[in-house]
Amino acid sequence: MQCTTTLRNHGLFAIAALIALLPDLASARTLELRADSLHSAVATASGLHMQLDWPDAAPSGRLRIDVAALDASAYDYRFNNVHWECPLTRDGGGWRCDGSVRVGNAKPMRLTLAIATVSTVARLSDGRSALGLQRIAATPDSTRLLFEQVPAAWLQAFTTTLWANGKLQRGTLDGRFDVRVPARGPITAQGPLQLRGLALETPDGGIAADALDADVQLDYSASAAQRGFGADITFHGGEFLAGGLYTTLPKTPVVANLRANQSGNGDWIFPALRWNDGAVLTAGGDARFSPAFELRALNLQLRSDDLAHARDRYLTGWLGQAGFADLQLHGGLQAEIAMAANGSQNAHAQLLGVDAVDGNQRFALRGLDGDLRWTSEAAAVASALHWNGGALFGIALGPARFALRSQLRKLQLDGTTDVPLLGGTLRLDRLDITAPDANNGSRFVLGLTLQKLQVAQLAKALAWPAFGGTLDGTLPAARYEKGVLQFDGGLIAQVFGGTLTIGKLAMERPFGADPSLSADVAIKDFDLKALTGVFGFGEITGRLDGHIRDLRLLDWSPIAFDAELHSDDHAPDRRRISQRAVRDLSTVGGGGFVGGLQAQVLRVFQDFGYARLGLGCKLANNVCRMDGVGSAGAGYTIVEGSGLPHIAVVGFAREVDWPTLVARLKAASQGQIIIK
Repeated sequence: MQCTTTLRNHGLFAIAALIALLPDLASARTLELRADSLHSAVATASGLHMQLDWPDAAPSGRLRIDVAALDASAYDYRFNNVHWECPLTRDGGGWRCDGSVRVGNAKPMRLTLAIATVSTVARLSDGRSALGLQRIAATPDSTRLLFEQVPAAWLQAFTTTLWANGKLQRGTLDGRFDVRVPARGPITAQGPLQLRGLALETPDGGIAADALDADVQLDYSASAAQRGFGADITFHGGEFLAGGLYTTLPKTPVVANLRANQSGNGDWIFPALRWNDGAVLTAGGDARFSPAFELRALNLQLRSDDLAHARDRYLTGWLGQAGFADLQLHGGLQAEIAMAANGSQNAHAQLLGVDAVDGNQRFALRGLDGDLRWTSEAAAVASALHWNGGALFGIALGPARFALRSQLRKLQLDGTTDVPLLGGTLRLDRLDITAPDANNGSRFVLGLTLQKLQVAQLAKALAWPAFGGTLDGTLPAARYEKGVLQFDGGLIAQVFGGTLTIGKLAMERPFGADPSLSADVAIKDFDLKALTGVFGFGEITGRLDGHIRDLRLLDWSPIAFDAELHSDDHAPDRRRISQRAVRDLSTVGGGGFVGGLQAQVLRVFQDFGYARLGLGCKLANNVCRMDGVGSAGAGYTIVEGSGLPHIAVVGFAREVDWPTLVARLKAASQGQIIIK
């Protein structure tokens, strides 16, 4: 392999190789050595040329070493055109040489070498960063490596032998590493290290870390048949990302222990995995990974007695992906996860007094207890869940208990569950949740029935004007998949003496950013007197029909609909419209009065008869296309009078900005319209 990487990044094993290759210099005066190939326990040098010039009676000589190719294959380091030159002097009973070393055209570094009868010591430095090496003659197979503020990138090639996709980016390393390369038996390396400010990532971004501080005890062994790895790590802060897991570690110690081994090119076996973050999270188990570190099997036990801190440290990534970035958690949790090599999966979670409160006030659940069991196998497993109370969009939920079962990757409701809601009952008839797989995301089907919900309580909870009635309906199946929630069936509300029907209901991203809702709404036989009284409009009597088709809300604000409301011409009710209602409708429609009625005449009469009335709005691009019950030249008729005095209310603005129309409706409901 042609290597052009600078010695700055990869000096450690190159220097170990050079030291191992030096001959005995005890009696040399002049020396020149050439070798096609020279081997040591650490590395192999090809195209070696060493020249020592030592003039007679001189106190020192000049040592020059050139290596065409240096291969430390055990650590995946290879270099071309290595050059080192230094003045060689006697140092007690040994030798000392201190000079610059270079690989190719890279920036030179400083190499200091001390050779004695019993030991060889070297130090490679670049500013404050240095690699040290010690070899003892009595143990020629062993080498001690010393690290002083070493950039993590210097160890990239060695890291690649353990983790092909791991890319070291920033950070420094201190400590020592004892490497043993015997003629027979495995290569071993072990020692304590201190990592500071470590940053790394994989090319796909699936694994990344930043600002990691850790004290590490490493043990590594490798032979042709097997590799082994062990690490005892104490973290002191930093960030870590692995798939959906995003962790922000505290400055207080968090301890991790792991052991791993690999036979040949087979799977990596992790017989022991441990994590200890005190009451926040403890975990233990074992795992199996493919040679490319794809998960094959896992057994894991988890416990948290402090979900509030566990949420901040470990769950933000998953919660954000699920649309619950602002979810607050309190209480405790125990869980077991098992994934076998044959693909079977099981999970069991025990909830211990958990409170789950959505920061966006969409829902809150209090006092969650019980256990949840999930399995991918055909044999069903039973579980149950209970909550003491909660809220949904500010509407209180009563206590409830859910009997559950799971099989074939699904979690299902076993029977039905009644939840007290708004003075009535929400009956959960069906719940099927399917876990995501390689081809599909999460899916669920929900069926429910609303029975005698009190509209007055709903209006109070949502800060609407006070009005009564009941809400009933059935949604046989609400289906959620790929971010879309679709409803079979519809809801029916008995309000204002008539019927409100909601159909074709669907939602996109219901728990994510910018949720959207679409529906069709039908209105039948609303009592206009009750309706106008509740919403602060001028009084109108009679009955109202209408529809709101193709309604679409984005982040709960309307962006499109086709709405039309009109009086029921066949209802037997008396049809009268008050003076104020005439004014309100006139202003909402952006029009005025025709048919010979002047403003001063309007003040004389309190109400008027009408034959029909209606108003329409088709919203698109933040503009309403207005209409009424008929045309009136360039305008449209909103109220068609009947009897004497005869009135007609006409709108002249066919297109009205939606914010303007909303402002007019608000002003009308507050009685702020004045006719002069």
